[in-house]
Amino acid sequence: MIVDTLAFLLPEITLIILSFGLLTNSMTAYEGKRVVNKAMLVAGAILSILFIFKTQDGLYLNATFENNPTTKIIKFLLVSSSLFSLLFVSNSKTDQLKKYFDEYCFLLVLSLVGGMFVVSSREFFSLILSVELLSIPLYIISGMGPHPSKSIEAATKLFLFGTVSTVCLIFSAVLFYSFSGSTYFIDINWASTDYVVILASIFLVATISFKCALYPFHFWIADTYESAPINMLPFLSTIPKISTIGFLLFFFRNLTLDLNNQVIIVVLFVSLVSIIFGSILTIRQNNLLRLLAYSGIPHVGIMLIGIMVPNSISSDFLVLYFTFYTFANVGLYVCLNSLPKANEDYRLDKLNSLYKNNPLLAMSISCFLLSLAGTPLLGGFWGKFNIALISYKTYGLFLPSLILISTLISFYYYLRIIKAIFGDNRPSQSENINFSIVNKIIIVICVFITVLLGIHPNILAVLI
Repeated sequence: MIVDTLAFLLPEITLIILSFGLLTNSMTAYEGKRVVNKAMLVAGAILSILFIFKTQDGLYLNATFENNPTTKIIKFLLVSSSLFSLLFVSNSKTDQLKKYFDEYCFLLVLSLVGGMFVVSSREFFSLILSVELLSIPLYIISGMGPHPSKSIEAATKLFLFGTVSTVCLIFSAVLFYSFSGSTYFIDINWASTDYVVILASIFLVATISFKCALYPFHFWIADTYESAPINMLPFLSTIPKISTIGFLLFFFRNLTLDLNNQVIIVVLFVSLVSIIFGSILTIRQNNLLRLLAYSGIPHVGIMLIGIMVPNSISSDFLVLYFTFYTFANVGLYVCLNSLPKANEDYRLDKLNSLYKNNPLLAMSISCFLLSLAGTPLLGGFWGKFNIALISYKTYGLFLPSLILISTLISFYYYLRIIKAIFGDNRPSQSENINFSIVNKIIIVICVFITVLLGIHPNILAVLI
């Protein structure tokens, strides 16, 4: 039993050892330190991934955590995208990130461990601890951006909303415990119409809504994206969302999926509102980072719809959505960080003639944006199409219609960016493109995965 438990925890233990190794290394000064850091990151991530897929399926620590094929692939996505983010940080052109690289990596790896525990949690106490481990490092990182005043304001806002969401999660746990006498999700009668269950579910949905920046708990996301170091955005835009939605996927698995169930109604309402208002908020943005921040709200709303579908293959479709969304975001932010200094305020009108200066960069950005929009032959198309299809079979025409409208709107605001990139309003000039070897490799891998998922969406079935 102890051996099995240790085997289950090996991926997280490996990452914790890695984080403290990086922190210890930060206290020393020697030639080749940066190379050692990168080697430690790659070795730690590879070992963690190997341990993930070697772990036996089942329940661990008195059914506190669960391991199954889907949690494994979600953890793989979390670790691989985090590795890209950390290698991306190591090639930062920002002096602050170069100076505190080890500390940044320490915080990001700890947050990653928290996200992995969130995915596997099947009990409220473990969930609360995991969510805090996921969140606290992000509070610190968001305040370490290039503009101190804006960064501190964004970090303060994130911390305050995060504290409120934690209180909501604790209230939810207390109410569920008072009703069922247990903190384990499997022991809760989700179909009950008791007001305690309904109120506890609302508190829980509020917590999840904040972590995923769902409407109307989105107030922190644009300021954080705009003020945080851009090297952190591949991590910030994926890990909290994927880990939280991954948890919800299993959280609702034992739910009685009745259309009259109050929990289902609340979650569907939040998802619908997020899709509608997230799309509206995105249209109004002229700052690239704020636009991308708000554009993530409809995506999470669509993921929530997929969770509410009582279909055995819905998990596979959601994993596909997680995969394309993760690699499209990681690749996109690596591309944005490579923009010339003249574009560092990330205004759309500053992107004119980017294609003339660097066709590879322009084509890569376009590929990721078109995938996020849902263009055929790219991963995003199958992600949205599959969820729309299974939601139609369960709930009728309304939800697929809403997904379609959201997709059409997303084409509008993503094509605005592409139009600016291929615009010809400025003369071509030689500008500094921060295209390191590591960044090129990350972009190529992300483009390859994005295209591969569009051509062969069933490729993930090999891993699940």
